[in-house]
Amino acid sequence: MDGETKTSPWVYVGIGCTAIVVLGIVAVGAIGFLGYRWAKQVEHDTKDPAAREAKVMEVLGSERLPEGYHPMLSLSLPFVMDMAMLSDRAPDANGQIHGFDERGFLYFRLLNPAFKGKEMRDYFEGKTDDPSVLTRSGINLHLHSRQILRRGVFEAKDYPVMFLAQRGRLDMDQVRTNGINALMLVDCPRDARMRMAIWFGPDPDPKATAESASLAGTPADEAALREFMGHFSLCRGAP
Repeated sequence: MDGETKTSPWVYVGIGCTAIVVLGIVAVGAIGFLGYRWAKQVEHDTKDPAAREAKVMEVLGSERLPEGYHPMLSLSLPFVMDMAMLSDRAPDANGQIHGFDERGFLYFRLLNPAFKGKEMRDYFEGKTDDPSVLTRSGINLHLHSRQILRRGVFEAKDYPVMFLAQRGRLDMDQVRTNGINALMLVDCPRDARMRMAIWFGPDPDPKATAESASLAGTPADEAALREFMGHFSLCRGAP
């Protein structure tokens, strides 16, 4: 068919490039739309007390929160992490909670199964004293430890929880604490995703040594930790 006009291959290249550009625009638009919907959902879950409580309870796998604690925030970053916060401060007249009085609880579930958290485990086990591993884990958390009080492992809801209790300051966005905090790693038997929790509260005797301090009922008390964490089922829904 010698009479036919042959189409230059550059035409197809041009069509392909145009298609890529169009797809790129569509993808950016889709991402923008999904981002907008996500932001609106976060705004709704934050401002609506009932929705906020339901989301916090879902993330924590809880049917009843510890006495004196209120659902402050729950946030899901797609493909990154789920998080939930509890505060000892009661909601205001608009149902909102701003900050903490003395105590609080933070929970993070990293959604990337590739992150194994070896550096984090080394820190918990005392193989390293570098708290910057918290920031490198992807959590915007800065710890200024003054004194390690206790390390250990306990069972909660049929899964082990590794804990590290210490005196020090904890900074994360709007969270500012200075007292006793317990960092906890939760090992779900059928899910390798890292789960970390932090329970913090005041130091009843800041000048006492780790050996002489009365730590009963504080985040450095293993019995109190076990009772507090018993309110949650952090491995619920793990594959």
